[in-house]
Amino acid sequence: MTAYDAIIVGAGHNGLTCGAYLARAGKTVLVLEQKPYVGGASVTEEFSPGFRASTYSFIMGHLHPKVIRELELEKFGLESILQPDVINPTDDDCIVFSKDPVKTREQIARFSKKDAENYPEFFERLQSTIKILRMLQLETPVNPFRKGPVGLLKTARFAWKLRDAEKEVYNLIHALSMSAHDYVSRWFESDIVKAKFMFWATIGNNVGPYAPGTAFSLVTHLVGQIGMRFAKGGMGAIADALARSGQAHGMEIQCDSWVEEILVEQDKAVGVRLRSGTEIRASRVISNVNARCTFLDMVRRDVLPEEFIDDIKGFRARGMSFKLLCAVDRLPMYTGFCPDRTGVEYPSYAHICPTPEFLERAFHDAKFGWYSSEPFLSPNVPSYYDDTLAPRGKHVVVFQGGVTPYALKNSDWDREGPQLVKNAFRVMDRFAPGFSDSVIDFKLYTPRDIEADINMPGGNSQHGELALDQIFFMRPVPRYADYRSPVRRLYQCGASTHPGGAVSAVPGHNAAREVLKDWRWSL
Repeated sequence: MTAYDAIIVGAGHNGLTCGAYLARAGKTVLVLEQKPYVGGASVTEEFSPGFRASTYSFIMGHLHPKVIRELELEKFGLESILQPDVINPTDDDCIVFSKDPVKTREQIARFSKKDAENYPEFFERLQSTIKILRMLQLETPVNPFRKGPVGLLKTARFAWKLRDAEKEVYNLIHALSMSAHDYVSRWFESDIVKAKFMFWATIGNNVGPYAPGTAFSLVTHLVGQIGMRFAKGGMGAIADALARSGQAHGMEIQCDSWVEEILVEQDKAVGVRLRSGTEIRASRVISNVNARCTFLDMVRRDVLPEEFIDDIKGFRARGMSFKLLCAVDRLPMYTGFCPDRTGVEYPSYAHICPTPEFLERAFHDAKFGWYSSEPFLSPNVPSYYDDTLAPRGKHVVVFQGGVTPYALKNSDWDREGPQLVKNAFRVMDRFAPGFSDSVIDFKLYTPRDIEADINMPGGNSQHGELALDQIFFMRPVPRYADYRSPVRRLYQCGASTHPGGAVSAVPGHNAAREVLKDWRWSL
């Protein structure tokens, strides 16, 4: 007997999104989560008494406006705060990046008149590439080599959508092939201006911004359509709103429920077996868990093609970033920051990377199994605009930084973690003197910690690297990029699928659409 129409494995934001859409379509949905609370990487946690922070993801600017609108997330409690400016400090100055191209151009002119003159052309090229990526976000990747009328029709429809996008496609190819350094150097000569844009190419990446293909990472991290927004109450507020949206239409959520196996009978998914031994049946199973854990740990090998298993084993998910949550007794003050020069009241969000070489050197040690002596940092002070996160008069500073390989050569993170923190504080003290003296408490998350806590292989925030061979119809593996799998009625909806990581909710949205499409065909 089928107990549910659909079981979602994993209550990360994509699993909740997929479940909410299915529930709104009238399906009975059960979401199973191994942890005591929902959210996955989109959570807010108390890391020190009285201090709360977004443990992993921290920006909601990628959350798709279509999902916000259709799932009525604001109705279900989601509030956001716009922080439109990001500063990059130097030792004696800083530059501001803004969503306002005029304001950004004025900032660039302070460092190079030539760069300011070139910025409009760069901005137009960047927006052209972002435009096509935004269009591709909501597409189900086609298999261009699928034979037969259906496959040919899908490919033809996709090609037709691109009929007027010749320039955009060429620009995208440039981004996929060029290094971030070469990409920005076509327009800019100033180190701080180059580093300003190159920083985006380091987020979630495993190679430095001088490596081919890293320009694509730069572009993908600017795809968000709602601006530099932060969720009030932290990123857990997004998961909570998604959960309430689904529950309002009958979606059930069961936490502390570790899925041991996805049950397959007669080449068809029929439910799950929990670690407790309980079996729950469903007409469909959708996994929000990353592809490696889904197919290598939860599904019997004998029901999967050997070629598929080999491809999944080859899906690269190496993490190189660390998170550092700090409770502080005062705001960081950057020596290079001046409100009059920047037009910014306080730099609550910053990127510390004064030169392109600074960024590249941070990756150098990691190539040989070590960590950066001078890590680049992305300090964010969410408590500046959200007083729910820290006691009165105190603040939370959240760092995303690099570079930290998953495994260290001839050592381990238990021994080296304290030194990494010292390195990060030393860099911060250089640009915001006295910062380390303000720290009351801190908590470090290396890639290994992230993997252990939320079952994310390699601690990779994207579930898998966003490289040329792991995007669009190659993600997570060829022939199964359409949110389906070799097992009938077993689907994927997590960040291992197109378009990848960041809290966009797009994989969950797209997967729900494909599940419902198959449901209609099966009637």
